[in-house]
Amino acid sequence: MNNATKLFNLASSAAANAYAPYSQFKVGAAILSSSGNFYSGCNVENISYPLGTCAEAGAIAAMINGGDNKIAEILIYADSKALISPCGACRQRVAEFASADTKIHLADKSGIKKTFTLEELLPNNFKEF
Repeated sequence: MNNATKLFNLASSAAANAYAPYSQFKVGAAILSSSGNFYSGCNVENISYPLGTCAEAGAIAAMINGGDNKIAEILIYADSKALISPCGACRQRVAEFASADTKIHLADKSGIKKTFTLEELLPNNFKEF
């Protein structure tokens, strides 16, 4: 199984486990770390919307908990009509642990539809200079 397929399977499985009773919009994310490990996360809503967490944040937390701190690739999955892209906050979260050329894949239930680099999605992000 190649990395893209594994990322897709992990993210879609994570989305199935998302806690989204208010929006019914389930999202999953999966990360391949620079050391070759895979991590996933899902969105977790809260009745007070600002307290919820995005799937990307969950996957990053799992990666950090697993002892890794560098994203090689990340995939964001949602079973929706339109592709979803990381929100602004998650773009910056990814930037904290990625490089400008890190691949960010966007997928729906039929597979990966678009791939961007971090630089394309968040040029001039906050980085330590």
